[in-house]
Amino acid sequence: MEVSLLSLVMGSITSATIGAAARLGVADALADGPATGAELAKAVDADPEALESLMRAVTALGVFARDEEGRYTNSPLSEQLRTDHPESIRHLTSLLCGLYGQAASGGLTQAVRTGTSVMPHAFGVSLYEYLEKDAETSRIFDLAMQDWARPIGKVLAEHLTFENVRTVVDVGGGNGALLKAILSAHPHLKGVCVDRPDTCRRAEAGLRESGDEDLIERLSYQPSDILTAVPEGGDLYIIKNVLHDWSSESGVRILSNIRTAMSAGARTGGTPKLLVIDPLMEHDSGAAFRNVIKMVVGEPNTRERGEADIRREAAAAGLQVLSITPCPADLSVVECVVAERG
Repeated sequence: MEVSLLSLVMGSITSATIGAAARLGVADALADGPATGAELAKAVDADPEALESLMRAVTALGVFARDEEGRYTNSPLSEQLRTDHPESIRHLTSLLCGLYGQAASGGLTQAVRTGTSVMPHAFGVSLYEYLEKDAETSRIFDLAMQDWARPIGKVLAEHLTFENVRTVVDVGGGNGALLKAILSAHPHLKGVCVDRPDTCRRAEAGLRESGDEDLIERLSYQPSDILTAVPEGGDLYIIKNVLHDWSSESGVRILSNIRTAMSAGARTGGTPKLLVIDPLMEHDSGAAFRNVIKMVVGEPNTRERGEADIRREAAAAGLQVLSITPCPADLSVVECVVAERG
């Protein structure tokens, strides 16, 4: 199929249309069956005529469907926009088509000219400064990171043994989705989720509201600036989809702080390990566009890493890479230990 330049240019409108449907919760409203445009507008609290225009567009894209009676229904694609779908990407879609898209359209040209990050050009602040000021976007960001964590959480829970592990520390773990998957599959484990104070507050409140007494007992949240320090006491440290948002210099700082925490555990007789889970160029089919995302929300000079880069940064932080394993969702798992002093 031939692709025209105009169809590519219209991609931003297409993305915004799907993002709006995700943000409104259209797929959730259709979970119980077909609905007319008017019924759907009432369910999602939208203007009927405006929602009809939106639905015709997303249906034309094949994201939603329409039956013979003119009622809208979910399709195999829109099912993933349902909040309760096991492979939901509703909030990830909202983030990518919302904040990230707005930032890119508002500041990408200037960022390319200057070699800096897009966010300050578009909004005057960095990503995390923006999230601290916008509670709703910050909430969506946390849930989007949960969508991103779900596939790899399932893989780790199923394929790692955790035989010599009692405490898992997830550095930059968001609302704890990755740890929840691991702890649910391995009842002997405790987890510590490390993130920004506001993220930890929301995550703790959400965990208490869930009423899951087992996870409440075994999962805790610890606010921390990972550029400064990482909590000690872990047998296994995990850092997933974090380093790729930071420059090489900041990446080494973060890894050095993890190594310091691991070394403290080693002095008490343990041998902690670290799993760095990030996209690496050799195993990332979306590397070209991921570099643009890094320009939008990452630090200046943040680029996609390759295996040689992660080995170099690990060595600079005092870590030894034991293995690199490609995984689902274009991620790689890099297993590290504290390097022996020569």
